[in-house]
Amino acid sequence: MDVFTHYDVMDHRGMRIAEGHKASFCLEDVHCQDGVSKRYSCEGHSISVGCADVYKHDIDCQWIDITDLKPGNYIFKLNVNPNMDVPELSFSNNAAVCDLGYSGYDVSLTNCRLERG
Repeated sequence: MDVFTHYDVMDHRGMRIAEGHKASFCLEDVHCQDGVSKRYSCEGHSISVGCADVYKHDIDCQWIDITDLKPGNYIFKLNVNPNMDVPELSFSNNAAVCDLGYSGYDVSLTNCRLERG
């Protein structure tokens, strides 16, 4: 799957300043909440409710290059399964939008909310 997750950093007008994506070669239950059992491995290309597929920051396509981003306040949007390639019961909670603060050294995400993808 070429794009499983898309990431945008936008200014206050909604103009895209930086972007990235997660290219997926494997979707699986890596970490699950207490009381939830792992069900899927790479062969199933699925993630159970209550579980997460976790990747380290140093794997290609798991980050946004903010080298040229000026310190300030921005909007961060994460859209999961943007092309609806993976069947789901509902696509209504596939995007998260957060306020992003960048000091020049640190990034903080606050006021996050779910949206339709």
